[in-house]
Amino acid sequence: MTSTDPERRNVRWGRIFLCALAGATAIWMTWRFAEASERRGVIISLMIEGSAALFLLALFYLVERGFTYRVTTMVARQVHDDVVAPLESRVDALAVNIANLQEAVDQRRSEQVRRHHGLVSQLDQPTFNSVTTTLAEAARLNAIEGGTITVQANADPNGIWLTFGWGAFHLDGVQVEPNQLRITVAIANKSRRPRQIVDVVWAEQESVVDVAQKLSDKLRQVGARHVSLQPDWSLTMENLQRSLAVALPADEEQWHTQGPLYELVGSDWAITKAGVEHRTLGVVLTASEFPRTTFPPGPGRQLGEPPEWDPEAPPGIDPDEWRLVVDRSQARLTRLGYAMERGVAFESPSIKTWYPAGRQPRKRAD
Repeated sequence: MTSTDPERRNVRWGRIFLCALAGATAIWMTWRFAEASERRGVIISLMIEGSAALFLLALFYLVERGFTYRVTTMVARQVHDDVVAPLESRVDALAVNIANLQEAVDQRRSEQVRRHHGLVSQLDQPTFNSVTTTLAEAARLNAIEGGTITVQANADPNGIWLTFGWGAFHLDGVQVEPNQLRITVAIANKSRRPRQIVDVVWAEQESVVDVAQKLSDKLRQVGARHVSLQPDWSLTMENLQRSLAVALPADEEQWHTQGPLYELVGSDWAITKAGVEHRTLGVVLTASEFPRTTFPPGPGRQLGEPPEWDPEAPPGIDPDEWRLVVDRSQARLTRLGYAMERGVAFESPSIKTWYPAGRQPRKRAD
């Protein structure tokens, strides 16, 4: 059986045996053919040569051991310097990086929060650039639903609300117009579903006063002249700033909503994609709890009009405030009936679609 030990496989036992046999044969022949008077000299010669061979063997053994040690030490040192030491330094650096990883992540998060605070703070002096950069960041993070945010625009919560959006229309995945800062006016009608009245584009060279006058002119042109339909621009921009602070989040109280924000109602309510949320109570009504519209609509109802629904208010909540929150949220979260969903879902890829800046598809190559 052949040994599996590499060192034992390297020993040539057959050749050693042949060499020993040849040497023994040469000694015997020398002894055999020597004269009787010469045999004493043969024995002395063999002893001298054997002693010399043993001495040389010991000498070579010692020299070989020293040479092997020096070569092994040199190779080991070179391997350590060229391979092991750099690897150890990399491992040590990696261990340090892992130990400080959470600290680095926390630092990056703190930097982002500071940047968000800066974006929201610049809205103290609302300009085209301050509004668009903050909207783009909120849209990039999907902090505002659909890339737009709606805010109460005067003291009457049943009056005018303005929707701000910064983006452009795309056709077949290709942007077909420059990004525009568009302000849309929506007023709640009797069905509690907002109806669009008019919208204006805030141009880059225009101030907020210019846009306010342009919107006021358009509202008058369509007959919206009641005091409840006239925006209070100080309140509007204050609510825009507060809404984006909550959405990013960058507010001092760190109110984290559970879904992208549609709008804030009052000081403590948020309508998000997750449902109706309260600052301290969390999600009070989930989006899945909202009823569906019927198709075809019932008697006296309009197509897509939210059904009558009166969910119970949480303990300690003012009934009028709760009714306002439910009405505003139904306009956002009422689910379409099954047949209407099929109709809405049937869309042509060649229909122009609006995308917010920060979440726009890339242009396709020609």
